[in-house]
Amino acid sequence: MRSAHSGARADLRGRMSAGKEQFDGLSRRTESLVLPVATFTLDMILWIASSGRSGNTFFRVVLHHIYGIHTYAAFNASEVLLTAGAEELVGYLPPPEPLKSAIAKRDAREIRSALDELDARAELFVFKTHARAGNLFGTNFPAILLVRDGRDTMTSYANYLVDINFDSAALKSRVRKMMRSKTELLGRRSWVHLVKIFVMMILKGLGLRKWLVSRRIDQMLARDESGWVGTNRSWLERTPKPVIVRFDDLIRDPIGSATRAVDALGIGLVARAETAIPSFLELKERYPSFFRKGKSGDWRNHLSPGQERLFRLRSEEMMKTLHLPL
Repeated sequence: MRSAHSGARADLRGRMSAGKEQFDGLSRRTESLVLPVATFTLDMILWIASSGRSGNTFFRVVLHHIYGIHTYAAFNASEVLLTAGAEELVGYLPPPEPLKSAIAKRDAREIRSALDELDARAELFVFKTHARAGNLFGTNFPAILLVRDGRDTMTSYANYLVDINFDSAALKSRVRKMMRSKTELLGRRSWVHLVKIFVMMILKGLGLRKWLVSRRIDQMLARDESGWVGTNRSWLERTPKPVIVRFDDLIRDPIGSATRAVDALGIGLVARAETAIPSFLELKERYPSFFRKGKSGDWRNHLSPGQERLFRLRSEEMMKTLHLPL
């Protein structure tokens, strides 16, 4: 699985001091957060962490194409590309054993033990996660944190919710499941979903899509879960500190953003000699429900003044911490 990896742990130790110097340089060269640099323990699990809709999937697309590594999704995160049959874009694999069984049992001790077992293997396991750092079973594996304007993540997620379960792909998927399985065909849940798909299609056809998105935003704000603030704070306050990748930097320079982040970790990955990466625009054209805009500021087209004020009230401090414009 790690054809691009340098191999033995002894080899990787020699790269750690160089990785630290590269991270120091990265902090000086970009406007990203300037955080104290920790000396990472040589763990073979890497978290790709973020709040939802912050560029996690696109970052993993870039990683897979540059380094040929596979990625997994776990802990408040699923592989969204499975729905579109496009999981090969990120080199997705289901969680390996014994972790898969431990997750199914929902046993925290078994999950931690399974993670430690994977960490001890001479392999690199890269996990997408939307979990808070403190909810990952006491682990301290190296991490890359994707950060994005919280107003844009909320807007993007609201659009995603309006589309992902109710578009033409969802209709085809639901009908296909019902045709293949008698249980699905006779199940109430299947028919309820089918009705919702048609209702949503009709509402969007009547020009009410923006209203549906606004309603979703209201629901997220009403819950006041502080998901964006809480997730980012948990990773920023964690030791060792994560390497920060800003969404705007990733979209503008995907290869540079990914390679600088990986080099900063000092884990010995070597880029392929020839790398062809699909642009965000190309991905958007092929999978519009997953790759939506790829730019900042779209929240202005969706958030009402009242919604934006409420977001500021709860999130202004974190926006300033992340050096994001208000």
